[in-house]
Amino acid sequence: MGRNVAVASAPAKAILFGEHFVVYGKPAIATALKRRVRATSTVNDAGKIRVRSMLGYSSIPLSSDPHLYEHDPHRHIIFSAASAMRLLDRQQGVDVLLESDFPYGMGLGASAATSVATIASVASLFGSISKDEVFKLSLEAERLVHKNPSGIDSAVCTYGGLVLFNKDGRIERLDEKCSDYSNALHALHFIVVNSGIMKDTGTMVMKVKAREESSKEEFASLAEMSEVITMHALYAIRGRDLARVGELLTLNHMLLRRLGVSNDTLDTIVYTLVKNGAYGAKLTGAGGGGCIISLIDDAKSTMLLNALSSYGYERFTSSIEEDGVIIHSTDT
Repeated sequence: MGRNVAVASAPAKAILFGEHFVVYGKPAIATALKRRVRATSTVNDAGKIRVRSMLGYSSIPLSSDPHLYEHDPHRHIIFSAASAMRLLDRQQGVDVLLESDFPYGMGLGASAATSVATIASVASLFGSISKDEVFKLSLEAERLVHKNPSGIDSAVCTYGGLVLFNKDGRIERLDEKCSDYSNALHALHFIVVNSGIMKDTGTMVMKVKAREESSKEEFASLAEMSEVITMHALYAIRGRDLARVGELLTLNHMLLRRLGVSNDTLDTIVYTLVKNGAYGAKLTGAGGGGCIISLIDDAKSTMLLNALSSYGYERFTSSIEEDGVIIHSTDT
């Protein structure tokens, strides 16, 4: 017997090291954050998939192809809901309500998190689904948004924790790999600052691609530098050398600035955080806007938050979220 209501949530994500270069075969490190998007799914008799979020309201018939709704802000959510039902051999009208406590379009993985939460929620209306299946369906949905996603966003939002995306495409949850990373998990504390500038991932990805095609040797050198920074960061995290991790964060930001995906606003936020005692800081995600993530001494969080208050930036503190997607409740 099916359920009438199902609720699931998925965490925000931040890329700590390796963004952009990860799609060119270089490693990256990302973390889940303690902010979530919540999907509440209910069955309807209208024969439609209907989605409501802070982006507005969408409604399409079950028989429609989500690929045809290119400009619908919920296209990947509609695709996610339809994919979850197709996996379970069901076709039923559903309403999906999305509520988030982190901003959309700011480099924190909102498209992946909303997709993951929707898939888990809708699937729970009709049966059960594994995390691996959620990840695969989310990655398919992400291709509607980002064309050629690395998979790291969907992985972090599905599995949680601290994640390494290897050069060969393998995804490892570091804190489950060995006790050193697990112990380090609780030492990492962050402040995330919203620049207030909406990012355009597609535009930034195309900008980086154009750079790779026009300056292959320089791009290869930057990519190698990104890999070195990421691998050094792995060792520093494992050894809980927070000062070194912070230095590498800031160095990674400088590399991204050379790549051309930072701007004066992001650079100023990074400078302000480091000047006021953060171990290090960098843009996270595609760049051009979005958020800055900084590694901090938790005892200094109030001072750093106060230092940013005069700028009026939205900001929050977080540690690493160990849980990925969660099914919160179902109502039969």
